[in-house]
Amino acid sequence: MRLFSRLMFVVLLSGCAVGNQYDYRSSSISLPLKATRNAGLILSVQDFRPYVQNGSKPANFVGLQRGGFGNPFTVTTSSGKPLAEDMAIAIARALSEVGYRVQTVPGTLPLQDLSAKAQGSAASRIVLLNVNEWKSDIFMSITVHCALVLKILNPAGAELAESSMKFEEEIGGAQMGGSKNSSVVSREFAKRIGYLFNKEEIRAALSL
Repeated sequence: MRLFSRLMFVVLLSGCAVGNQYDYRSSSISLPLKATRNAGLILSVQDFRPYVQNGSKPANFVGLQRGGFGNPFTVTTSSGKPLAEDMAIAIARALSEVGYRVQTVPGTLPLQDLSAKAQGSAASRIVLLNVNEWKSDIFMSITVHCALVLKILNPAGAELAESSMKFEEEIGGAQMGGSKNSSVVSREFAKRIGYLFNKEEIRAALSL
C-alpha cells in the first residue's frame, strides 16, 4: 500500500508538471515612490538571460516544473509573450499608479536609441531593467534564480542611479497546481522589484 501511494504521488506530480504557464503581467508591485508632477518615463526591460540570448530557450521561458522523478518540464508565460514584455507591463502599471507617465519600449535597444526616444517624447528619465537571470525551479520546493540590474538614466543617457540583486533562494514549498505556483512566483517577482526601487539613490533619481 505504501509503495502504491508513493507511485501515485509520483504520477500526480508528473501530471501537474506538464504545460504550466505563469502570469507575470498581473503582478501587483508596490513602489515606494510618488511623482509630484506628471513626469514622463521611458521604460525598457531587456532580457539578457544567456540561454535566451543563445536561442536554447524561448523568450517566454520562465523556469522549470519537475515531475515525480525530478524530470524537468518547461514553464512559459501565460500570455505567450516574452517574459521581459510581461515584466514591463507590470512595472509600467505600478509606475503609472504612483503618478508617472510611462512609455514602454519593447525589445533590446542600445542606449543611444533609448536616449533618442526619451528626448523625442520629453521624458524626464529612462528606467532600464536588465534581466540577466530570472527563472523558477520547482520540485518539492520553489527555488528562484535571480540577477537583476535596475538603472535610472537622464534623457541624455547618463546614469544617475543603479540598484542590483543576485541570488538563488528557496522561497517556499511547491503547490499542487500551476496556478498556485504562478501566484507564489509572481508575488516574489513583485516583492523583488519593490526592493530594487526602494534604494535611496533610485528614489532620489525618480523624485520628479
